[in-house]
Formats: sequence, C-alpha cells, structure tokens
Amino acid sequence: MITDHIRNRHLYAGLAPEIKMALDYCAKMYEEGFRETDDAIADNVTMKCHPLTTRPMSALTWEAHHRATDIHFIVDGREIIGYADRTNLKITQDQPENDVMFLEGDKVGGFVTLEPGYFMLTFPDDAHAPCLSPEEPVNCNKVVAKIFL
Repeated sequence: MITDHIRNRHLYAGLAPEIKMALDYCAKMYEEGFRETDDAIADNVTMKCHPLTTRPMSALTWEAHHRATDIHFIVDGREIIGYADRTNLKITQDQPENDVMFLEGDKVGGFVTLEPGYFMLTFPDDAHAPCLSPEEPVNCNKVVAKIFL
C-alpha cells in the first residue's frame, strides 16, 4: 500500500507504465476539474470517476483483488480507507470472475484519510475498506483506477 499526494506521482512512475498512466490521468482530473466518466485508457487500465457519499465506520467492508492494483484518488471531499494485510483476514465471499473477494477480521493495518489531491495505491495483497467517514457522511468526487499488471 502506498499513499501520497499526486504532485509526487513521479516517484512511482517506475513501478509500471500503467501506474504512471493512471496517476497522470488523476493529476489531469485534479488540475482540470472532476467529470463523471468511465474510461479505458489502456487494455488493462480502467478509470472510474464517480461521486460518492461516505459511510459510517460501522459499515466497514473489506475487499481485495486477485489481480488488480487499485488507485483511489480524491478530487473533492474526504474519504477514509482502511487497509490490512489480506492474509490476516478471512475470506467470506470470493468472486474470482469479478476479481474481488470480501473479507472480515480484526487485524487492521490502519486507516488513511484521503483529502483532495491524495491517492492510495493498493496491490492484490492489500485488503482495503473504502468510502468511510468517522462522522457525518461526506460527498466526494473520486477516481478509482483498476490496473491489471
């Protein structure tokens, strides 16, 4: 799991060309303003740009992927995302055809607050619980990249 501000995206360009491409897309969205869209920017990279409303921490749901690396990026609003090592949680539902599994457990790695301009990169070993808020629900404009390396 990596979290940083989009201005530092150059630090992660060497991880994979697809990660660089997705981070550059997020930076452009941040600079030019949010627009709701779903874009395939490469054969193995999709960008989902949608508004969302955060949920209370009590609605925490863990998910992880078999293959996809995700980038969660906030354009407007604030979101809390939980993270944990996938191997410390128990799979409750596995949908390999959708590249997603749902998990449960108490061994949490921690929580990250994403403010505008910040991203969180999660790899297949990283379980994550997105769309959370400790207080009242918050409206966000968010980009989620799905990268299949």
